[in-house]
Amino acid sequence: MPVSVLMADFDLPTRSASGFILRNIAPRVEPVQLFSVLVRRLPFRLSAPQSDIIIGVGHGNEISFTGHNEALILEVGKYDPREVRGKVIKLLSCLTAVTLGPDLISNGAESFLGYKDDFVWVMDADLTSTPWADTIAAPVLMPVIDELNALLDGKTAREAFDIELEGYSRNAEVEEDELVKSCLEFNLDNAVLLGAPEGRVRARPKLPLPFQLVPPPPILVPLRR
Repeated sequence: MPVSVLMADFDLPTRSASGFILRNIAPRVEPVQLFSVLVRRLPFRLSAPQSDIIIGVGHGNEISFTGHNEALILEVGKYDPREVRGKVIKLLSCLTAVTLGPDLISNGAESFLGYKDDFVWVMDADLTSTPWADTIAAPVLMPVIDELNALLDGKTAREAFDIELEGYSRNAEVEEDELVKSCLEFNLDNAVLLGAPEGRVRARPKLPLPFQLVPPPPILVPLRR
């Protein structure tokens, strides 16, 4: 059964967060992976019913989650329950735990992990081409990556959620930058788990993470006179 991964990347925040997902999560899951301009309503509607977990990066508010250029993906009252029924759903997005998350659960989603306020972090604007290398963003985004890997390892939603919370708390204790520390504490206070805490998905094979691409050996071509 595939994983539905939605990675919007049309502005600095979505590119930063999607970069971490692309590097640390995407290599270990089966398609369907919707990236950039593909993060739209129609591709999601066609692919979501096949999956057992939905992982989404995009902007959001109390009633909706959006993809590329803020195209609506999920909005209260405007999606087919088949798209979410029986699934574990993680939305790395602002405010979606307020109304959208409960609505997803009432329409059959097994577990929902999201945030009841903004999701905040600090990022390096000079690393837009390699956002996964951003050591400023990493203290906040890596707890989310650890949570997602726990879900893909077959752990329950509660176990994975606790891993995210522990990551924020642990990183905040050692973080010297006050702004980054405040982001960690803010996200810790606003992370939410709804639905079945025992919800889980089929375990996926592990890969050495972060995923490393190994370049091929050089081709030696003799020089001709």
